[in-house]
Amino acid sequence: MSKSTTTLKQIAETAGVSITTVHRVMNGKEGCGEELRRRIMEIAKQQGYEANYVASSLRKKPVHIALIFPKGDADSHFYVQEILNGYFQEREEIEHYNIIFQEYYYSAYDMGSTAFLNFLNNIYQEKPFHYDGMVIYKEDLGEDRRYTALLNRILGKRIPVIVLEKCASETPYSCLVGPDEALAGKMAAEMMAKMVCQGGNIKVFGQELPFEDRNAAAFSEELKRRRSDLSCEVVALKLNEEQSERIQRELTGKNAFEGIYFTCARHTAAFLRTDLSCRQGIGAVIGSELFEESYQALQTDTLDAVIDKKPFSVGYKALNLLFNNIVKNEKMPVRQSIIPRIIIQSNSYVYYRRRKENYGGSKDFEYTIY
Repeated sequence: MSKSTTTLKQIAETAGVSITTVHRVMNGKEGCGEELRRRIMEIAKQQGYEANYVASSLRKKPVHIALIFPKGDADSHFYVQEILNGYFQEREEIEHYNIIFQEYYYSAYDMGSTAFLNFLNNIYQEKPFHYDGMVIYKEDLGEDRRYTALLNRILGKRIPVIVLEKCASETPYSCLVGPDEALAGKMAAEMMAKMVCQGGNIKVFGQELPFEDRNAAAFSEELKRRRSDLSCEVVALKLNEEQSERIQRELTGKNAFEGIYFTCARHTAAFLRTDLSCRQGIGAVIGSELFEESYQALQTDTLDAVIDKKPFSVGYKALNLLFNNIVKNEKMPVRQSIIPRIIIQSNSYVYYRRRKENYGGSKDFEYTIY
């Protein structure tokens, strides 16, 4: 059926429902069961109406989408930059529609800065208010009542807000998009349990957050379940401390340990900048994320494995969900988990090459965020 001639009446006849029901579904209104809604949307898509609906809805008025994201620094390419690359990939795919993007960047590691809060406030105070959706990322988005109050006010305007990565349970949002941190921790624990031969202590370098580090917690619990002869010591690193020096001190202490696990890319990179002679005699070292330095470390056996939480997918999926919600009236999940994967030396080249060729993994091709 031609995309240019498909009508609500034709969709209704195929679905065996009234035109009013189809109109209600296509405009995101209540009063229709989820199963029927999905069936009508699928029929509309098959008959080509979806494309017509998107184009016509965007001709009426432009859609405004805001992004609040940390500025780049020397370590951004390890993880945060890949989230932004994913966001911009989806942006390129939908920018031919009538969409106006506004990106705001704040200094992530200036702990006294109020830039993030100011951006939120300026967006809320803007008159007339014209934003249709927001994507925000702040690594320590915790229980600060100022953030909570502003986000609640923006959500009160019926504006969808997607939060990236992780946040406190009290943080209000429409959808949380991020890696399954608990699963990442369990996967690392399973690998560690199989790699380490003798009993002893495992040191975990986690993150000091205003809420539970689910990755480190899941690792400890899973390791205990699998290997009762292995104990777990968690070291929480602060966001703005000199992490290489701290890791070096921890690894050259008196206590011996059989394995190390780094729960995030920044800690992994910090470890790779230390005196790696401390790696000798340790049964297994597991890092996080695949980037140039971790790829090279896998080739030299400095790292035995990495848990890749696929940050590119986080940014891409977030904007995709927001676009589909605003323009196509598709319901967003409250939580969209990105499933991590295990990368070892033998399969690392496949993923690393794919990242460089398809996603701009080379620093020369990353999107500038300064």
